[in-house]
Amino acid sequence: MTNRGGMGASACPSRLDESRVAGIVTLRTPGAEDDDCAAGRGSLVAVLFTLLIGVLLSAGTIAKTPVVLIYGFQPVPGFYPPQLWSPIAETLSGRDLSDVEKLPLDPTHALFRLRASEPTDRDVFISDYAMAYEPTVRDLRLYAARLADEIAWICEGEGVDCVDIVAFSMGALVARCYIEAEDFTDVVGTDGFPAYETEFRGDVRTLVTLAAPHHGAQFAALGPWFGPLPRQLDPNSPFLALLNKDENEATFAVHTAVRYVSFAGQSCLGFGCSVRRDAVACRRECVEEGLRWQGHDLVVLMSSARLAGAEHVACIGVNHIDMRSELTVVSTIVRVLDGEAAPEVLFASPELEAAAPGSD
Repeated sequence: MTNRGGMGASACPSRLDESRVAGIVTLRTPGAEDDDCAAGRGSLVAVLFTLLIGVLLSAGTIAKTPVVLIYGFQPVPGFYPPQLWSPIAETLSGRDLSDVEKLPLDPTHALFRLRASEPTDRDVFISDYAMAYEPTVRDLRLYAARLADEIAWICEGEGVDCVDIVAFSMGALVARCYIEAEDFTDVVGTDGFPAYETEFRGDVRTLVTLAAPHHGAQFAALGPWFGPLPRQLDPNSPFLALLNKDENEATFAVHTAVRYVSFAGQSCLGFGCSVRRDAVACRRECVEEGLRWQGHDLVVLMSSARLAGAEHVACIGVNHIDMRSELTVVSTIVRVLDGEAAPEVLFASPELEAAAPGSD
C-alpha cells in the first residue's frame, strides 16, 4: 500500500498499549533536558501516571481491546464457528465456550461473543463472515466486506475505537482485504474485482495471522469450478499481486498503522522422526529447515507466511490445524496482544528445542 495518510489512518490510540504504558519511567518536558528539577518533576508525574493506569486496569475501568477471531477455509457447509476457536477464545476471554452468545447483525449475518470474565481478560468476538450453509469459496473481498460490517457493529455497540484480530489461514487474507482495501482501488469494477464499497476505517490495532498463505497456496490448482477462491489463492494471481504489490518495490505490503504478527508452522510429521532410527538427526533437520523458513505446516509453506513489515514467529513442530490449539502458540498470542514483542521462534516440545543449533 502506497498511501497511508488521510482516510484509512488508524482510529485506534497508539499501539503503545496498557502494558507498555505501565513501563514508562520518565516523562521530560521540552527544553528541560538539563534542568534536574524539571526532570525530577517529570519522573514523579510518570510514576504517578503509571500507578493510576495500574489502578484503573485492576479495577476494570480500562478495558482491554476486544479481539475478533477469523476462521479460514471451510470446505463443508453448516459448520459452527465457535468450535473452531475453543482454546484461543477460552484463554483470551477466561470463559468456557458454552457461554458464547450469538448476535444477529441482520437476517443473513451473525456474530458470536464471549464476554471477558475478569478485567484482565478480553471480550472475544468470533466472526462468521461466510454465507449460511455454504463452504467458503466466494470472493475474499466479499468476505472482507462482511468482516467490515462485523467490526463496525462491535465498535459501535461496545463503544470502542478499534479491535485486535487473530486470523487463521485463509482468514488472514479476508482481514487483509479489509485493512488493505485501497490496494484494489484502481481495479474495482473490472473483471474479477466487483465493487463492494469497502473502505478501511482505521479500526484495527493488531493483526495476528496463523499459518496464513500471504503469497498463495499450491492447492489453488484445484481449478475454477470451486468458485473464485482458488484463482485468488494461486501464487501468481492478480489478486495476490495487488495485495502484496509493495513488496516488489522494496517497501512494506502492510498497513503501517496496524501491527502485523505472522505465525508460521513447521511440521516435523513429514520427516517421520518418531519412526526413524536417526530420530535425533531427523529432529535437527526439521528444526534447521524451519529456522530458515523453508519448511511447511503440511498445508502452507512458511515462505508464503512471510510478509514484509510484519513480525515473524516460526513455530517448530506445529502443523496447520494445530496452530489454533498448540498451547505455546496460544500463550504467545496473549502476550503479543498485551503488547510484548513477538519471539522469533517457538518449539512444540523440549526435544525439538534441544535439536536447535547452539542449544548444546
